[in-house]
Amino acid sequence: MIIKEKRRLTDINRGIALRMLWQALLKLFYPPLPSCVACGEPFTSVYPLALCQGCLERIPFVTKPVCSRCDRPLRGGETDPCRECQGETYFYEQAMAVAVYDGYMRELLHSAKYDFRPDLARGLGTIFAVWAENETRLEEIDAVIPVPLHPEKLATRGYNQAELMAEPLAAALRRPLYTGVLQRVRATLSQSKLSRRERKENTRNAFAVVNCLAVAGKEVLLVDDIRTTGYTLSAAARALLLAGARGVKVLTMAVGVTPAQWKN
Repeated sequence: MIIKEKRRLTDINRGIALRMLWQALLKLFYPPLPSCVACGEPFTSVYPLALCQGCLERIPFVTKPVCSRCDRPLRGGETDPCRECQGETYFYEQAMAVAVYDGYMRELLHSAKYDFRPDLARGLGTIFAVWAENETRLEEIDAVIPVPLHPEKLATRGYNQAELMAEPLAAALRRPLYTGVLQRVRATLSQSKLSRRERKENTRNAFAVVNCLAVAGKEVLLVDDIRTTGYTLSAAARALLLAGARGVKVLTMAVGVTPAQWKN
């Protein structure tokens, strides 16, 4: 009786092992389709994109005409450069953006930042990587630096979404990604709840470079998720220039298009 029971258990274990082996072989020769990082649906991608075609079609990508200095879409009758660039002095020499901060892109960036979605942040970075393939304005870039979070905010959020977005971009550009060179040394308030004047004051002296040799004489690409007034990026660019950077360009996943609605 004991011998029969042992044989039965052996047959069961052998069957389980065979099924596991068969499943492994199926995955090896017929791997499952990747899932879209935004909607979760399986899809086939020709490029190294983590988003499906359906989700990409919902994103309001930046289209011409745009401001030659900041890539902000120009509205009817608006001149180039745009009103914001005419009225402000920034420490970065060029601002670029992939999409408009509206609609589906607004939803994605909000989720990547506040819903603990590091996978979504990194997935959005694959859009950066494809966008950068034929972007001539990035040819002189020597290093990529994401806008850092203050240590307290980083501890609360668990990750820096700008850093995760910058990783695929730096890999596509074949440029080093510096994550500890620029630091946010002053805890700032959330920019979204401040007036335009308050935003500028809020970011003053908020950044410092802790390794000047890393950026000295280099053209730096500063990366962030959203650009609205541009004050945060300008303050970070100022710190890099003071540390010896030759120049600073900025790239964001999205750019705001309704600055007239902000309080002066």
